[in-house]
Amino acid sequence: MKKEYQFARLFVRSAKGIALLMIFIGIGFCALCYYQASIAAGAAAYKSSHELQQALDNLKDEFLSTEQIIESFNAGNQSATPGLAGPHFPLIIESGEDFVPISAELSRVDQDRQRLKESVVSHFEELVKGIEEKLHAYAAALQPLPSPAAGSSEDVASVVTPEPPAEGPEDSLFSSKLTSSERHDRKLNLTERRDFLKTLGTKAENAENRLILNEAGDQVERLTKLLPEKSNPSTSRLDLASSPPSEPGAESRLPASERVARQLEQLRGNVRQMLLSSWRLDDVFEGASSLVSAERDKERAAMIAQQGIWLSAASRIVIGLLIAGLAGLLILVFADLVQTQLDTASNSGTVADAINALRGSVTHLSESEPMSEPISEPNIKTEYAMPVVGEETPIAGGS
Repeated sequence: MKKEYQFARLFVRSAKGIALLMIFIGIGFCALCYYQASIAAGAAAYKSSHELQQALDNLKDEFLSTEQIIESFNAGNQSATPGLAGPHFPLIIESGEDFVPISAELSRVDQDRQRLKESVVSHFEELVKGIEEKLHAYAAALQPLPSPAAGSSEDVASVVTPEPPAEGPEDSLFSSKLTSSERHDRKLNLTERRDFLKTLGTKAENAENRLILNEAGDQVERLTKLLPEKSNPSTSRLDLASSPPSEPGAESRLPASERVARQLEQLRGNVRQMLLSSWRLDDVFEGASSLVSAERDKERAAMIAQQGIWLSAASRIVIGLLIAGLAGLLILVFADLVQTQLDTASNSGTVADAINALRGSVTHLSESEPMSEPISEPNIKTEYAMPVVGEETPIAGGS
């Protein structure tokens, strides 16, 4: 019996060890999956960009340089420069959390550069706006009567001749993308606005207004010096189309003071456009902002890739653990079933042996029980020889 179920008994005895081995194999598989996932996640992680760090450093240096130039200009222009703190960016950018202070700092730098620009033209705009308000108030007090004074501004533009460019600062505020012809056109336009203000000041009846207009013209001349020195040497006559226009029709029916006020408003807008655009700080800021946006997108893509890697690894680890646990459980269940079958077979053999033994004992007892007294052979013969009592024997010769 034992030889017939040797493999089954061996399986039952080693079932627990096999189940533990399956569990250890599952744990090893999970550890391998975790190791591979960690390597893949490390490879997909966001890497700090040297270009981004360099762009932020350039922005910081350009902001400080621009602030120094404006402070120097405002000191000679009797204008107040706002007290601003230079930008500060993280030294190491490795995660999405590092982009939060960078975005906040870029927003602050954007506001500060606008304040710096406003400080450059603030004094000029105060002067021109004061004249505009006076002209609007004077025009409101008058009836809209036709006046030939509108031609005064047109005559101003016709007598303007460009002057040699003034010496500007060594470090320019304006971008290198500004071509030589564009710099030249801006200088000529600003010179035209200056002469327009000067001529308008000579025609003002109020002494205070003449003083304000002359000072506004001096402001434009100082602002012109902020432009880069490199310009075309040609001294062509100014384009009259760039001067403050005098539109016919409804404009001609306005009072002369109202027309001049509108021309001053347009002049002020043109001066802002020519002086506050195409700065080097703008180019550096836009480049840094676009690079920060691109790197933030890369960091988000890397984070999503890492999440995908870890989710895939987690699913494989869970499946591996479930399979290992289920395999171990099945081995133990099968071992229990085999043990039950072995016990049943063993019990059946014992019962069969008992029955066979019982049958053998019964047969042995039946064979060994003694018989009743046996009849000896002589007696038997005597019995057969003796006649039966009462039996008649025939007499020979009788009738």
